[in-house]
Amino acid sequence: MKRKYYIGDLEFKTKKECENYTRNIINDLGCCVIQRNNTHFSFFASLIQNHPEYKDKKGVGIDYFYIEPNPLIRKNYQMGIKRLDGSEIVFSWVYCCQFRERTTSDYLLKAMREAIKYDTIKYKQQSDLICNFCKTEKELYENYHVDHHNPSFQTLKDNFLKLTKKQVPSSFGDCKKYNVIIFRDEDEEFKNDWVDYHNKNCNFQILCRDCNLRKEKN
Repeated sequence: MKRKYYIGDLEFKTKKECENYTRNIINDLGCCVIQRNNTHFSFFASLIQNHPEYKDKKGVGIDYFYIEPNPLIRKNYQMGIKRLDGSEIVFSWVYCCQFRERTTSDYLLKAMREAIKYDTIKYKQQSDLICNFCKTEKELYENYHVDHHNPSFQTLKDNFLKLTKKQVPSSFGDCKKYNVIIFRDEDEEFKNDWVDYHNKNCNFQILCRDCNLRKEKN
């Protein structure tokens, strides 16, 4: 029996059918804000739950969705979220239509990112908020991102996993207060080793939201 795919109560026979349906909605709406009273809000609220970083994207809660021009291809659109705390973040709606199942590697990545979160926050708080690429400044605080620059976060993660002698965790905790994936108490030594390795080898830079998005796409 062929698998069926669901977004809320909507049923799709294929992932491509879901992608085309979503693209048509976005193209019909164009640049706009999608408030809770919008007929499409519940669809996008269900769609984003397919994103592997849903809890990170959602943050403290979704105030509204918005559609804006894609900075890489202006004729296309991208989607973003305005959170209840006023912060914003974009997400790949196409990725959400792929119904990708989360793996142990996905959860490990999330826990490793969460473990170094406070170091990235500290760096941002102590830095001049000027984009290292386009030199944009005087934007809103949330429009600047801390980026791993040479080596990338992926390189740091991969190198650490090759070097560590400790058992790599395969089960993880869920901090319900902040909706994030974390290491369990029994993996505290692994976590601390990772944080130490990361902080000794990372190289941060400040990028504006658009430049960070372009960098991720390249």
